[in-house]
Amino acid sequence: MEIRWLGKSTFEVRSSVGVVVVDHQGKLPSPTKLKDANTVFVYSSDGDQDHSSNDFQILTGPGEYEIGGLSIRGVATPADNPAISKKINTVYIVDADGLQVAMLGNPGSQPSAHSVEQISKVDVLIINTESQGLEPDELSNAIRNLEPKIVVPSGYDSQSGKPGAEMQRLLTELGVKEFEATSRVTVTKSGLPDERTIMVPRQHID
Repeated sequence: MEIRWLGKSTFEVRSSVGVVVVDHQGKLPSPTKLKDANTVFVYSSDGDQDHSSNDFQILTGPGEYEIGGLSIRGVATPADNPAISKKINTVYIVDADGLQVAMLGNPGSQPSAHSVEQISKVDVLIINTESQGLEPDELSNAIRNLEPKIVVPSGYDSQSGKPGAEMQRLLTELGVKEFEATSRVTVTKSGLPDERTIMVPRQHID
C-alpha cells in the first residue's frame, strides 16, 4: 500500500484493489491525475460543495461500503461540542491489502469509547494537522486511544524543509524529535513496526 499527501488536507491511499482519495476541504483532485478503475473519494463532512461523481464513487457519511475489492467503514464522531451541536465528523477505515487505514477527519471532540470500539483495530492513522478541531494534547490522546502502529500527518513544509506550526505542535506533544520526510509512505502488513511510528510525507506533486 502506498500513501501520498497531495497538499492541504488531501491524501491518496493506493492499494492493490483500488484508490481512496480523502479530502476534508471538499475539492476533488483532477480525475486525469487519479484515473483508476476503482477510485473512491471520501469526505469526513458533507457540506454544501457540489460533489461531481463522474465515474467515481463518493462517500460522505457513516456506513459500511463494499466497492470493488475495497471495504470501507464510516464511523460517526462529534464535529463540534456534542452538548451544543449534532454535526458529525466521519472517521473512515479502509480495509485493503491486509491493512486497516483510518482517516481521522476533523473531529471537534474526543471520539467516545463507543466510537473507538467501532473504529476497532487501526494499523495506519492519517491525520490532517492543518485543520483540526482538537488541540495537540487532545489529538495526541485520541491517537493513543486508537493505538495505530503508524501515524501519517499532513503539514510538512517542503520549501523550508520543516514541519508546519500545527504539525510541529503535534510532534512535540507526541515526543517526536527526529524524522525523515518522504514523498510517499509505503506500508505492508509484514512491515508494520512493533511500536508506534510517525511517517511524515512531503507534498506529492506530479
